[in-house]
Amino acid sequence: MRAVGNNKNLNDKNLIMVRVKEREVDIDELLSHLEPKQKEIIQNLRELVKNTVPETIEIVKHGNIAYKLGDNDFVWIRNYQNHVNLEFAMGASLDSDLLKSRGKEKPENLRHVRVSDYEKFKPEITRLLKEAASLGFKHCSTSA
Repeated sequence: MRAVGNNKNLNDKNLIMVRVKEREVDIDELLSHLEPKQKEIIQNLRELVKNTVPETIEIVKHGNIAYKLGDNDFVWIRNYQNHVNLEFAMGASLDSDLLKSRGKEKPENLRHVRVSDYEKFKPEITRLLKEAASLGFKHCSTSA
């Protein structure tokens, strides 16, 4: 949201707020700005997610590639300056030495894998995707 009006007094009760719609960005546009190594890792992760859990829906959410399982967030691919993370929405429920927390996560269940060597991590990421999908399907069926 963006404030419209006198910027001197942002506490003014009469301040008018307007919604500014973000321009939609597609995945190709996101990828076009990346270094070749990061782009390769992201493309490999996208293919792995789609092949491992074909029921997921791929979207762009908050400038990141996201996957939904039913109506629930499943995983995100987030690009950082020097690495790529694969973040699991239900990561705290998964068992793996690869999964890390950034501390006080919001939501608390979020965990990520820092993917620097795709081929090295591929077997474990595949296992985690399958396990997370199993948990996600159970969650979807119990919440309906």
